[in-house]
Amino acid sequence: MSKMEVIDGKQTTWGGLWWHPESMCFTSKVIGLSELRKFKGHVRVIVKKNRFYNNGENNKPNYVFLLRDAKSDDPMKLEIEDMDLQKNPYIDEDGVYRTEDGERLYTEEDVQRAINRAVEDGHCGYYSGDVIVSDYLPTY
Repeated sequence: MSKMEVIDGKQTTWGGLWWHPESMCFTSKVIGLSELRKFKGHVRVIVKKNRFYNNGENNKPNYVFLLRDAKSDDPMKLEIEDMDLQKNPYIDEDGVYRTEDGERLYTEEDVQRAINRAVEDGHCGYYSGDVIVSDYLPTY
């Protein structure tokens, strides 16, 4: 095993954070830890608004982040814990609310977004027979 390098003066490349209204959280792409295992020291998470974000067009993330070295006498220690889905059995691993039978539940924000989109489509000339529920609400 090779010797670990101090991370001072280094940072990762920028990664994206995407908003998921159905689970009310941001997620990033999957992060491989193999490269980070080569380093020791302390880092900070730096997050800023993505200046290229255009209301989600072209799958641009809402925010971007990176890990940057941080010299600190009092670093925060992150604890790793097992995911316990039994804490709230009505929320699945993606943070989506479901009934005991696994049916998808919708938040007030989900429903309001669907109403707004249906009204917009009505203004564009669509009629009730032209659209279906899955046009407005995620069904997964």
